[in-house]
Amino acid sequence: MFCSKLKTQVKALLKEFDNYIDGHIDTALQITSALKSMLSSPAANVITAIIPGELDDEIRQELVAALTKVIDALTIADTCKQYTDANDKLSCFVQQLQQRDPLLQDAVLQKLASLLAGTLDGQRLKQSLYDLYTQAKYSASKTGS
Repeated sequence: MFCSKLKTQVKALLKEFDNYIDGHIDTALQITSALKSMLSSPAANVITAIIPGELDDEIRQELVAALTKVIDALTIADTCKQYTDANDKLSCFVQQLQQRDPLLQDAVLQKLASLLAGTLDGQRLKQSLYDLYTQAKYSASKTGS
């Protein structure tokens, strides 16, 4: 009973977020899903491989800038801060992530997605709300609800 009530409350919370934020969460989760798939078969150009092709150039540039900023913020990839080229930085991040336990990989990718969503949304909300919404949306996609 508690779980069904909690699930109802989470769904109600998700409905309160506007479509603009929802789009940023979707984009961030697409990127992190692509990064996760690269853990088993890395691509030569990480940026081309992870950023959805239907995005226009302005959004693509915003995503590249956001990714480099967010990767610097994640302490798992401290060794990647030495790179200035976005593709090199992302390649380093993938290599660092490959060395981690799969559960930690998922956790880092979810945090990356929530940081990306917040950055793309202009940090209009507290980061904890982006974290919550990203986790809920990720979980909902895994359970099919």
